[in-house]
Amino acid sequence: MQNVVAIPANPALVNSTEDFLHAMDHGKPAAELFITMVDRLTDRMLGLFLLEPAQMTELSGGQRKIIDFAVSTASKASSMLTRQIYKKVTNAEFAPIAKNVRAMYWSAGDDNGQHAAIAFPVSASFAEEFRRAADAAESGRGTAEVPLISKVMDQLTDEILDNVFLAQTREVKIGFVTQKALNVGVEGSRKAIHAVNHKVLRGLSDDELKGFMGHYSQIVTTR
Repeated sequence: MQNVVAIPANPALVNSTEDFLHAMDHGKPAAELFITMVDRLTDRMLGLFLLEPAQMTELSGGQRKIIDFAVSTASKASSMLTRQIYKKVTNAEFAPIAKNVRAMYWSAGDDNGQHAAIAFPVSASFAEEFRRAADAAESGRGTAEVPLISKVMDQLTDEILDNVFLAQTREVKIGFVTQKALNVGVEGSRKAIHAVNHKVLRGLSDDELKGFMGHYSQIVTTR
């Protein structure tokens, strides 16, 4: 068994992942299917770390507009960059990416409560720190441990961006301009998610922090 981050997969993400892998297995054109899969991953990431946390606290209309704008902008930028990077990639070039996706795709079964996920290994030290933060919130000590909770949520975001999104781009050739745009886009998303989490966490009570970390507590598990 190893410590993993397991992102719960909604039906759209499950279907797009299985469609991509099926195309690779049967020698069918896979580029468009992979682009769709990454779009669904992006939607899931933005929902998990921007939209869902924002629903856990009272935000002003202006703050909600900022979050909605960030989600819309990040989604459009990700879709554009994903297409630019992968639209001409052949199935042969997709082989290492498909290997990565196959390793990450944790299909629904008895070992994950019949809920499919996108999962990847994380260090024992991060898993321990994350569980310590979740336990503090669960026991009603969340407000005293906000710095720790903020730290692990930031690292969780970084782990997902690096292992789920950026890892695949390293398997293909990317031009200088596209690489620069990718770096800017990823860092923008990283900062936006960190900022929203910090804003949300600072305003939550012990009971609310219990609910917040309860929402994410199962995302770090073992496989």
